[in-house]
Amino acid sequence: MSQTESLSKKIKLNVIKHAWQPEWVESKEDVDTFFKLLDQYSYLGQESKNWYPPFIVFIDDSSGRELLSFLHSSWSGTYDPELIGKPSPIQIMRKNGVEV
Repeated sequence: MSQTESLSKKIKLNVIKHAWQPEWVESKEDVDTFFKLLDQYSYLGQESKNWYPPFIVFIDDSSGRELLSFLHSSWSGTYDPELIGKPSPIQIMRKNGVEV
């Protein structure tokens, strides 16, 4: 890989992201869009720890340099709804007719 190749091309986010994080969520702007979507349809979920992923992985370039960033929920590391078989918010939205 060339040294000028972006960090997002060098790191395969799909390998380290949470299963509930859509593949299109790669940048800080994508994270903001994803959270707006989750917030907009949060009434379809029962409680926040079963609606929001425990963590999000993304590339943050706001400082002018690309940095691998993690955003953790308060239950990250202690509870993972995906591991106990809860449906993802994307699945729930699609089941309710939301095109995601």
